[in-house]
Order: sequence, then structure tokens, then C-alpha cells
Amino acid sequence: MNMTVPKLLYYKTMTTGSLPETIKVYLTDEHHHDLDYNRMRLYFIDAAIWATKHCPSYKRFDIQDVADHSIVCDQIAEYEFTDERDVIWFKLRWL
Repeated sequence: MNMTVPKLLYYKTMTTGSLPETIKVYLTDEHHHDLDYNRMRLYFIDAAIWATKHCPSYKRFDIQDVADHSIVCDQIAEYEFTDERDVIWFKLRWL
């Protein structure tokens, strides 16, 4: 089976004051047409569980249904980190 991986994007959000910067990573189902809607959600949840175990700066994740607004993808998962090293570790595993 030839499986493609979801598209991975990320950007940094600069914060003011004593709060650490937040780095948001977006995982989409754009190139993952072999999984149905529910199995793709489980894939995103697996990535969150993995991040909880392996990335100390991992904070949270959220899945947004964008099927009504996008012709490219149905879902986008957003993961938040506070350390660039954890983002790199996450990208190496899930990209």
C-alpha cells in the first residue's frame, strides 16, 4: 500500500510579557485520501498522544472540520508547542 503523509505546516506566535512563545503546527489530510474521515481523526489523535509522551513543551491540540470551506482538505489539526526542538522532533515523526 502506498501511503502518503499529511501535509505539515507550522508558524510561531510571538507573545508579550512573561509568557513563552507558542509554536503552532498544522497537520492536514490534504494528501491522505486513503483514510476516511473518522480514521483521519484517529491519526490526528495518535499524533497528539505521541507528542504528549515525547515532547515536554507540547501544550494542546484541536481538530477543525473545514470540509464546507475547503476543496483541498476536510480536517486540520492544530498542535501547540513552546520549544522549537520539540517541533522539530514532532515534524521528524509525523512529516
